[in-house]
Amino acid sequence: MTTDTCLKCGSPMGRGEYSCQVCGENEIQDYQMIRNYVRSYPNSNAMQIANATGISVSKILRYIRNGSLTVVDSPPRRGRS
Repeated sequence: MTTDTCLKCGSPMGRGEYSCQVCGENEIQDYQMIRNYVRSYPNSNAMQIANATGISVSKILRYIRNGSLTVVDSPPRRGRS
């Protein structure tokens, strides 16, 4: 079987795979951590999520761009009259 190397860590992986098993597991764990944080704090921005989880803003934004996470606009606040 031919193998490619993981672009993230250089470990061998099967041909046509996106990343090695270890990096793939890390990616899943990061995504779940972000998802759980956003469920608890739904109005958080990428910087707040990054500070709370230790996951980079660029990775969080990548999840948003590829549709794994969605941004929900909160309704406008009503001013005091």
